[in-house]
Parts: sequence; structure tokens; C-alpha cells
Amino acid sequence: MRFHPSLAPRDFPLLLDALPAPVIAVDAANRLAAASAAWTAIDPAAQPGEPAAEALARALPCLAPAAIDALLAGEREFLVCSAAPGTLGSGARLTRAPVEGSAAVAAVLALLPEPAGEPDRYRRLVEEANDIMFSLDRQGRFTEMNRLGYEVSGYTPAELIGSSAASFVVPEHRPRVAEALARIWAGQHVPVLEVEFVFKSGERRWFEVKGRTVRDGDTITGTFHVARDITERRALSEARELLSRAAAAAPIVIWAIDMEGRYTLLEGGALGRYGLRPGELVGQSIFEFNRDAPERLAEVRRGLAGEAFTTTGAWRDTVYEAHYVPLRDASGAQSGLMAVVLDITERVRAAEARARADKLEALTILAGGVAHDFNNLLVGILGNAALALLELPEGSPARPILQEIEDAARRLADLSRQMLAFSGRGQFVRQPVDVSAAVAEAAAAASREHPVERQLARGLPPVLGDPGQLRLAAAALIANAVEASPPGVPVTVRTRRETVAAGGLAHAHPGPLPAGDYVVVEVIDRGEGIDPALQHRIFEPFFTTRFTGRGLGLATVSGIARGHRGGVVVESAPGAGATFRLYLPAAGGS
Repeated sequence: MRFHPSLAPRDFPLLLDALPAPVIAVDAANRLAAASAAWTAIDPAAQPGEPAAEALARALPCLAPAAIDALLAGEREFLVCSAAPGTLGSGARLTRAPVEGSAAVAAVLALLPEPAGEPDRYRRLVEEANDIMFSLDRQGRFTEMNRLGYEVSGYTPAELIGSSAASFVVPEHRPRVAEALARIWAGQHVPVLEVEFVFKSGERRWFEVKGRTVRDGDTITGTFHVARDITERRALSEARELLSRAAAAAPIVIWAIDMEGRYTLLEGGALGRYGLRPGELVGQSIFEFNRDAPERLAEVRRGLAGEAFTTTGAWRDTVYEAHYVPLRDASGAQSGLMAVVLDITERVRAAEARARADKLEALTILAGGVAHDFNNLLVGILGNAALALLELPEGSPARPILQEIEDAARRLADLSRQMLAFSGRGQFVRQPVDVSAAVAEAAAAASREHPVERQLARGLPPVLGDPGQLRLAAAALIANAVEASPPGVPVTVRTRRETVAAGGLAHAHPGPLPAGDYVVVEVIDRGEGIDPALQHRIFEPFFTTRFTGRGLGLATVSGIARGHRGGVVVESAPGAGATFRLYLPAAGGS
């Protein structure tokens, strides 16, 4: 018997009064919790709170005190009273039914008439039961079996009666069953056993088995057992456990709700990313949990309306993909909603990184082609301007014009070299380079206009590359830092050696770098920092946040790093300045 935990003690009299039979409810301390009107007709003195044993002894003087104590303790399921009170007839049976799910009631005791012909009546009940019922003798042999037992097992009465009950039990469970039978014979309480039975056909099924002794007076004559088939329940439990383990091992969240929006399932290995634990929300309302997320509530309502769909969204710092599937019962009616939520944050980030890489590759090809054609045109402009100057006398008014053309063409040549450097096609010399010396030259030029703090290490391993391009990369990093810094606030430039472990430079630009020894050029400014939303764009050519910038400085650094099999790492936050680190592989791994 099961009561809802919310049922209050004051509700029990109304509940029991609706029953025609004399019934009382007792609490865990074996005190009277409530009595039906039919019971108070037998015992008007019955009062809630009094010891139940006293009330039973007063109403049923035919029962021995020891038998009443055994019934209240749960050691007996019923007692027979030969001299029944009131109009119950010549005999009555007091039956005890434990109550589950109630903090106020432990058991209900009902007094029912036991008319003549009781054995036949109870035999009919046993035969029509939905559980297997059987009796055993002291040797554990079958003495009785109900109809369902024969139907399910496949045995006939001639085959079964007198045979050992061990033939019903799979071999690996027999020692446990033998121990339980011995404890029942010893008068001990034995918890419900879950046992796997094997039938005549070889089929195996799980049963939940309860047992008690059968007495003739004070003599134990055998044991009586009730076996309930729990195969499907165990299979469902095992499936749910398997689902829970599988979900816990995957970066997903699985939840289910009923039609009122109450969580009935919450599992998944990604729950921790959302600050949740398995099962934490079960019983709670999904509408209350998501009260501040109207877009998610709209999705839930779509699913509860019977629609199956997939959507994406964001939760805190993660991106998810949710697959909504309506749940239906055996009749096809919708009984709830389930969602499988996949954490696709890394997938989205990888796709964004691939898109940026593809864009950068396209810009690289474009910049290289433009710079190459640009150089060819500049050769003609500079050559013809030089020839024209040779032909003109010193005092010719056209000479200053031609000289301005030459100056503009040389500036365009510098711009072309930067574009070639970005494309990685501008490296023409490969030789051992002292990086600290190259950085010192670039810092000295920049320090004429802005203070630069130099912390350049000596004795660094050389880098195999183009000295001019490395000076250009250092100069571009320093110029970028100077432009970001307030006037008069120094920029710091350092060089050092660093040994990087595998995965240590996974976030380098333009791509992850392998483990090994690197020479590092570090440039630190104390400006306003870089907006995180723009950090992935700062190396694009012609992208700039400054009014006077051309957007080629950091693009040049990126191209030179790529051409030297190195990379750039950026650390910045709004209001905290920025640190750029150029990693260059040390020559020979020394």
C-alpha cells in the first residue's frame, strides 16, 4: 500500500471512514494514528495516540498479546480471531498491510470476516493472482503452486510437486536462496530477494520473491512464497543505467520532462559545464529553471506542442545544439518531451578558425599577386624617372617633379615589400641571425620618437632566416605598441629563449606550433588593450582601428612569422594593454 507523503494525519479518518470494513492506521511507534467509523463501532474507546496493542487487545480479546506484538512488528501478515466481535460472524481475519511513502503511517490493519469455506475462498484468490505463489516443505520441495506458476514455468503438477525448488533457480543464485530459506526457518526477517528463475523451456526471467513461514499452531510446517516478475523492470533499470553511463561519458546533456514541464530525467557528461549534476533538477519545473531565458521556454513549448526540431543557442560561454523529441505512450498520446543537448563549442570555434584561415589564405594569395605585379610596374616607373633625370639639365623645372615621382615610387616599393612579407613570398635570404641584434636596431630607430625599454638577452641561439625581414617584423611590433601607448609611456621590448612543450603554442597565429626551442621577441605596451571581439582580425591586411593606420603592420609580422615557421601569441584585455610574442624556431634546435 502506498500513500502520498503530503497526506496529513488529519486526512486519515476521512480516508478510512470511506471503507466499509473496520480499519485502523498505526504509526512507526505502533501507536494508533486513525480508526475508521466501522472500527470505532466495535471499540468506541479507540483514541489516536494510544498504543495500538492496547486498542487491538480491547477490540479483539480473542488474540494473544504475543501474536499482536508479532503482527505489529511485521513478523506476521495476519491473525485469525475465532470469536469475532459485532456482526462479523463467527470468525475474522486481522490483516496487516505496510504503507510506503508516508511519514505518518507505518501500516494499516483491516478486520475482515472469515466465513465458512475459507480455504476454498483463499484458494480462488491464490489461483487468480497475478504473481506466482508456491509453498515448500522443510527440504525445500514444492508442495503447492498456483495456476500462473505452472503456466509460466511450463511444468505440470506431476513434474513439479515434490521436486526441489532449486530446479527453478539459476545455479549462481542457489547458495543465496538456500541461505534465505534457512533464515526464514529460523524465524528471522529476510528482505525481498531478486532471483533469476529458469523455466522448462530454458528461458530465464527475474523475480522479486518474498517468503514467510507457514504454521500449524506453534509448529512451522513449511514456507509460503510470492514471486513477482520484474524482468521488464530490471531491463528498464539496466537500460537507464546504461544510458546514464553512456551519457556521462559523452559531452552531452539529456533531459526529459512530463507534460506539466517537470523534469523526469537529467543526465550527461556536459552537465558540469552548465553548473549542474545528474538528476539535480528531477521533479522541478523547467519553466521555473528557465524563467530568465524566454527563447528556451519558447522551444520547450514547441516541443510540448508535439513538434520535433533541432535548434542551436548559447549558454554562458558554451554553444549548444538541442534536438527536441516528443515522448509518446503506448497509445500514441504525447506524454512528455526529451531533448539531447550537444556541446558544439569546440566545433563552432574550429569552424570559425577554418573560416579565418581560409580568408587569410585568400588574402595572402591576393596580396602576393598584387605586390608582385606592383613591383613590376614600379621598376618601370623608377627606371624611366631615373632616365628622365639624366636627360634634364640641372636647372630644369621638371627635375623636382620627377624627384617627387621617384620618392613616391620608393614609398610604394616599401608598401609592396610589406605585402610580400605578409604573403610569405618576401624571404630571399636564409642565414643565421642574431635576433637580439636585429631587435636592437629596430628599437633604436623607434626610440628616437618614443621611449623604449630594452631587455635583450645575450647568447641566444641564432635563428635561420632573413635579417632584413626579422628587423622589419620587430619594427612593426614596436611601432604597433608605440601607437597604442599614451605619449611618454615607455614600450618594453624583450628577447629570450623558451622551450615549449607539446600543445604549449596551440593558440599561436597563424597556426599551432610544434614543441621545441624558440627565440622569443616580446613587445609590451600599456595602452587601452584590444577588444576580444577584434583579436581574431588584427592580423588581417588592411584591417586597422586607427585613423592613420594602413593595417599592414601586424599582417607583415604574421607573414614573416609564417615564412620563418614561427608564430605570434597575443595577450590582451581592455584597459590592461597588450603583449605580443613572436616565436621563432632556434636554428639546429640548440
